[in-house]
Amino acid sequence: MAAAEAADAVAASLAGGADAVTPPRCDLAVVIVTAQHHEHLGAVAAAVEARLEPAALLGAVASGVVGTDAGRAVEVDEGPAVSVWGLAAPGGWVQPFRAWTLRPSGGGVSVAGWPDTQPDDTVLVLADPETFPAAEVLQRLQDRQVTTPVLGGLVSAGPGQARYSLDGRLFDDGAVGVILRDIEVTGTASVGCRAIGRPVTVTEVVDDQLRGLAGGSATDHLDAVLSGLSEDDLALLERGGLQLGIVVDAVRDSYEPGDFVLRGVLGIDPELGAVRVGDRVRAGDTVQFHLRDPVHAGIDLTARLRGVGPRSGALLFTCLGRGRRLFETPDHDARAVATHLDVEVAGAVCDGEIGPLHARSVLHGFSAVVAAVGQERA
Repeated sequence: MAAAEAADAVAASLAGGADAVTPPRCDLAVVIVTAQHHEHLGAVAAAVEARLEPAALLGAVASGVVGTDAGRAVEVDEGPAVSVWGLAAPGGWVQPFRAWTLRPSGGGVSVAGWPDTQPDDTVLVLADPETFPAAEVLQRLQDRQVTTPVLGGLVSAGPGQARYSLDGRLFDDGAVGVILRDIEVTGTASVGCRAIGRPVTVTEVVDDQLRGLAGGSATDHLDAVLSGLSEDDLALLERGGLQLGIVVDAVRDSYEPGDFVLRGVLGIDPELGAVRVGDRVRAGDTVQFHLRDPVHAGIDLTARLRGVGPRSGALLFTCLGRGRRLFETPDHDARAVATHLDVEVAGAVCDGEIGPLHARSVLHGFSAVVAAVGQERA
């Protein structure tokens, strides 16, 4: 069974070699499987638990997995695959949790089960993009001045195909996660887009439509931006679509790639002069249009990983819009993490990635979020 083989490989790594006799210490196991194993996630998790006996186990079905195959870091989004990752953290503390959405009869949405944390903790979370309001939860944490980093992603195999495992229990909605305390974790997020045009202020929003930019119509501003694109940029636009970057901390006149939360442009209405975006945009926000750019994405990820340095382990949460769709080559993000951090990497292909942006945690799009574990090695 693939899960048992993967768990045995993790056990050998944690024990320091394949010849180790005694079971290794495992404080956390993370198991990600593709859609072909949807009905078997419980059995896969049980097989891993039997091999590793982890203090906590998180599992999920995803549209793709990140892992190591024959010594190479890979991203698998076609066909059956299982990825297993283990963490040994002597002196650390791992606390699993399950969070879910409540819909009171009076209307509105609230979340139950989200844990209380300390500032130096790190939260790892795997959430359902359909039933768990991750962006809203992260905003509420920011409003409450909760500074605990949150890392992870929106993980499922598609609409109605969510499934999660937490210490032997299975769930089809909500989120599962762990609190990591007294464990060195560094999170970084790399975007896959490049800004075009200039940053402008949102001056009118009606319902979910962005209608005014810099005092004029949103479509007039967009037309001006697109008319200045080169042939190469127009080719990128046709291939990857248009995104809107929303500045989270609007305190400067110019912005870097890591200053934006990126959301896809879902529609354009020339008659209303409106642009519809896959997130709430408010009057007064600073925004800038972006293109998905594989060259920029590769340079940005490499620079951020060099800033982290070699570690003992890493989880990667990479957007389903990256991979071959963006780079036209396999395993780009997984190999970059494995090479620059000098680790065996595991993780999931996501429909939204949760990671840092300045001093807060946000829901990213088109990004690669990395949770690097352990002290930096020389």
